[in-house]
Amino acid sequence: MKLPDKVYDCLKWIVLICIPAATVFYSVLDEVFHWGNADVVAKISAATCTFLGAILGFSTAEYNKGKNS
Repeated sequence: MKLPDKVYDCLKWIVLICIPAATVFYSVLDEVFHWGNADVVAKISAATCTFLGAILGFSTAEYNKGKNS
């Protein structure tokens, strides 16, 4: 499965920057405002990043395999 460059770049930005930053932001605000469920948000965030990272890794491997052939 090869992802188009724009989709790959967007997903990479989301996985490496956006989701972790949003998780930390929520966790800090949770401590201040006592919203609750910061642990649940962190677990969901980690699972989402892992899933999307696996897709990106697979796509990168497929791209590199086709490039080296």
